[in-house]
Parts: sequence; C-alpha cells; structure tokens
Amino acid sequence: MRSLMALTGCLLLLACGGGSSTPSQPSPADPWAATTAAIQAAQPQFPGGLAVEIATPAGVVYSRSFGGFTNQDAVLVASASKWVTSTVILRLVDAGTFPHGLDTQTQELLVDVNGQPWAGNMGSITLRHLLSFTSGISGDNDASDNVLITLDAAVKQIYADSAATASVPGSYFYYGSTHMRIAARMAERATGKPWKQLFAEQLHDPMGWSATSIYSGGGPNPNPAGGLKCTGQDYMRFLLMQLRNGLDGTQPFLISASILAQRTDGYGPSTTLAYSPYVAMTGRTYHYALGNWLETTHGGAPSASDPLLRHSSTGTFGWAPWITADGSYGGIIMTSQSQGNTLPSENLKAQLDPRVRTALAQAPPVIRQVP
Repeated sequence: MRSLMALTGCLLLLACGGGSSTPSQPSPADPWAATTAAIQAAQPQFPGGLAVEIATPAGVVYSRSFGGFTNQDAVLVASASKWVTSTVILRLVDAGTFPHGLDTQTQELLVDVNGQPWAGNMGSITLRHLLSFTSGISGDNDASDNVLITLDAAVKQIYADSAATASVPGSYFYYGSTHMRIAARMAERATGKPWKQLFAEQLHDPMGWSATSIYSGGGPNPNPAGGLKCTGQDYMRFLLMQLRNGLDGTQPFLISASILAQRTDGYGPSTTLAYSPYVAMTGRTYHYALGNWLETTHGGAPSASDPLLRHSSTGTFGWAPWITADGSYGGIIMTSQSQGNTLPSENLKAQLDPRVRTALAQAPPVIRQVP
C-alpha cells in the first residue's frame, strides 16, 4: 500500500511538472512577425522576389528573402546610385580636391569642344546645384548616354545642346541624370582620373565591396546617376555609414559637415519644381538634398508642419534604401522590377515603418555585424 501511494504521488508530481525537471518556458514571440507578414502580403507585387534588411547603428537586425531574391544578388539599383555618387563627390570635397568645395563652378573645370571655359548660366553651375538637380538644365540629354563615347565627350555634348536654353542655376528642380554626369566629369578634371577609378578609390575599395558591385556598362562613359550594379550586402554597408552619420565602423568616412550638407534641402528661396517622379507617381512634392530625397509626413517641403521622416534614394527597378530622420534605423527593399515599377516598394516602405519601430522597441539582437 505504501508503495502504491508513493507511485501515485510520483505520477501526480510529474503530471504537475514537479520533480527535479525545470518547467518549460513558452518561446518568446517573434518581434518581426508583423514586419514579415506585411512583406509576405506585398510579395505578389514583386514577381521576381525581394529581400528586406533592417539595421540599427549597431548592425543588421532583420534580413529575410522572399521569392528567391537574396541580399547577394547583384542587380542594377538605378537611381539608388545617386546617393552613392554624391558620397564619392563629397569624399573628394573633404579631401580638398575642388578649389571651392561644393561651390566650385563648372567654368573653373570644364571646357567646350573648342577648349573654352563654360560660360553663361551653365558656367555658373556649382557642384551643389548639380548634386541637388537645381542646375537650371532641364531634361536628360539622350546623346550623352552614348556608350561609345567618353564622359568628357558626353558632357561637351550636354553643353553644346543646353548652353543656349539653360536657366539660372537654382531656379528650378528637374530630376534626371544629366546633372550628375557633369559632376562626375568635374571630378575627373579635378583629379585627372576616370570616374570608375574614383569610385573604386573613394568608396568601393574602402568599404570592401565585392567585385560584382560596380558602375556597369557605359565603357568610358558610365552613368553616375543610375549605372550602379550592386548587392544588398554591399549597399547595406554604405547605408550603415549613412545611419552612423559618416562613420564606417569607427572610422570617419564623411566629415560631419559633408553629412549635414548631403542632407540639407537643395531648394533655394526661388527654386520651383519642374519635374519630379514623385508628383506623377504619388502627388507628393518632396524636396531633394544632395543625392537623396527628403520624405516628409505630408509629402511637401520639410517644415515644422510637415516634419522630415526619412532620407531615401529609390531606383526605377524598385531598389529602395532609406534611413530615418531620427537615426533610429535604416532599411533596404532589394528587388529588380520592371522599369518604372517603383510604387510597390514605396508603399511597402511606408507600411513597414510602424511595424519596424514596434519591433525595435523590443530590442531585437543584431544578426549581422557590419563594419
């Protein structure tokens, strides 16, 4: 009888989870569940798949692939190139390469087909105007896209075609590639080096980018505003530098003055909006800094009544990098859509923001360190 009672007590103890065993604990809820669910809901709009990464200044805290696309796929990031190109130019500014920094004028470095310095309105364009697309040149010059010519010849063609019609620099904003092609040629003239070499020396090599992340195509006439082919892992290191306010790891990559300039509204008091893809796509009239958009709460110019939300540089194939204005996190939607199909990325970026902030409030761990 005593043995039976002992056995019964033992069974009851085990049934209640007693004994020397440690009670099992429920697994913690995934802080990223809502983020992942939002991406999965949007996935049908990305027939080629997508990858999404989120990072805080400490490193990558979220990385997921959907539909077979990964952060190691090297694709054309199109206008996401602009943020990178402006950084290369700013690195040269930091090094004292240009005689008057961002206020260096085209007439100080560029000549026409006859060897004469640029003149008129086009002669007074500054690097700052070029990187903010307020140079006074409207439209993109198709002839300058010719891959069989040099960047020098392309920029001379731009001058020949636009000198008579260019407006006063700073008079209006026109989103396009021509401005950065001119800025890159100014860098070539100031250094005596081709653009692809400058990109390698100033950004690709210092950041340890892979051999597949390059300005592809164009031969001696690359497109600095849209020709970058890149992997997500490589671009994320660039984005982390932006999120860390110019630090690549613990080393200064851009000085604080250049980071500030890069994020400052490029519109002057008399600048009007001539063309922006956001107007046609969403009706928003975002302003532009140096190679990055200034996204605001209500879609207008940054102000007390329309606060800045994030800096971004979405490309025409849907590649969408951004960092928040408060510096809490950055993200990249990595994909390769049909040309001009950027709205799914723009919508997903907005949908993710509150979900990411909720996840970050739970202090998720860093899953990949980035120098």
